[in-house]
Amino acid sequence: MTRTKLGLLGLCAVMAMSVGAAQGATYKWLILNSSKTTATELKASVAGKAESTHLVFDGEVAGLKIAITCTSFTLTNFNLEIGGKLTEGGKATYTGCKVYKTAPLTEEYKCTVKTTGAAVGTIETNENKGQLTLNEGELQMKIEPKAGPTGNFATLRFEGAECVLPELNQLHGTIYFKDGEGSLTKHKLEHLIEASKSSLLYIGGHSGKQLEVTKILGNAWFSLTGEHNGLEWGVLSTP
Repeated sequence: MTRTKLGLLGLCAVMAMSVGAAQGATYKWLILNSSKTTATELKASVAGKAESTHLVFDGEVAGLKIAITCTSFTLTNFNLEIGGKLTEGGKATYTGCKVYKTAPLTEEYKCTVKTTGAAVGTIETNENKGQLTLNEGELQMKIEPKAGPTGNFATLRFEGAECVLPELNQLHGTIYFKDGEGSLTKHKLEHLIEASKSSLLYIGGHSGKQLEVTKILGNAWFSLTGEHNGLEWGVLSTP
């Protein structure tokens, strides 16, 4: 396919988004083959790498501000599926995690952080599910626990002889991920993914304050792996 034809393909995708948003659109993943002439079959495995020095979870526990930082992460059973979905049952594992009192990172709590059964500094999420959706006027990925928004993303354990934080803390809610470069409808090898402002997260009890203070900071590059390694991918919207 020539560069001109590819440009027209991208233009058609954007136009379809504009029309589809008003009329009710279908969003689906589109992966181009190595010659960029046809779409390859799904499903496609996704891998990620942190762009920021730290991925930060900013929130509050028992009235105390916390900032959990992790240096890297891996994805398990995280795939692009037919129908604009992500594989139900996918997980993320974060490593090199520490807990601070605030972000920016100034003072560390005398606590370690982990999830049950994991090594110190390792947080493994429970099974998730995901779907492309229109949010904040743009296409985003909606991620929530497999059981739905009232389900549990992960149970954070804060431990230590001098730790002042509650030991067990459940993380609930819904996360909306967007392309940080606004290019989810463009076909690229990598997409810069970050949490949108409309993500609704809370630790422990649901409250307006928890939803306001709980955030995910930082971003990461997502690319395809396995048999789809090295292929460009994005989203196509059709009315």
